[in-house]
Amino acid sequence: MDKFTDQLTDIMTATRQASINHPFIQALSRGTLPLSIFRYYLIQDNHYLTAFNHLHRLAAQNLPKNEAIILIHLGEGEDAAQQQIHQEIGLTQKELQNTSIAPASYAYITHMYYQLGQYGTAVGCAGLLPCYWLYSEVGLRLAKKKSPVALYQEFFDSYAGQDFTTSTKQMKQIVNQQAAISDNLTRQRMKRAFVISCHYERAFWQMAYTREQW
Repeated sequence: MDKFTDQLTDIMTATRQASINHPFIQALSRGTLPLSIFRYYLIQDNHYLTAFNHLHRLAAQNLPKNEAIILIHLGEGEDAAQQQIHQEIGLTQKELQNTSIAPASYAYITHMYYQLGQYGTAVGCAGLLPCYWLYSEVGLRLAKKKSPVALYQEFFDSYAGQDFTTSTKQMKQIVNQQAAISDNLTRQRMKRAFVISCHYERAFWQMAYTREQW
């Protein structure tokens, strides 16, 4: 029997290609992205990751103990991955907390909370998966190109490393395990949550590139 995530591969491939072709990612790779735009991205990503971590802990409450431990660890690891870059760019906690959340970031976070709260753990986990899968795919492909800006190369390298690759595999395993014990309607909702999250992943690049405001 095929794994549930096998059904999502074409969706992720299209999302990955759209992401790699996006001006934000292209400029990061070439080293031409203004630092102010990258700083804006990091601030909005911090809003996202704070909610992302919380969603992991909420979802873990209804998972078997072994899966719950993994999920909580994954959420904490994703949040911690950005701390060194924050320090290097001089982002303070005050600035992170006092900068308002942008529309696309707010919408993405709201979507994930809705999927988990309305449809339960399996659907909620499917909504979390694109962040892992996409960043792993983009990182693995662009880390080799060597951005001339060390900070931008560090960003790509952080998602191309073995630790993040392992995290992505673990998240896919949790989603597959949840799909295996779910009925057909729930699996349809899982796929829909995944598709919507992929949409917001693409929207996140655009939000950062234009420094989207309300």
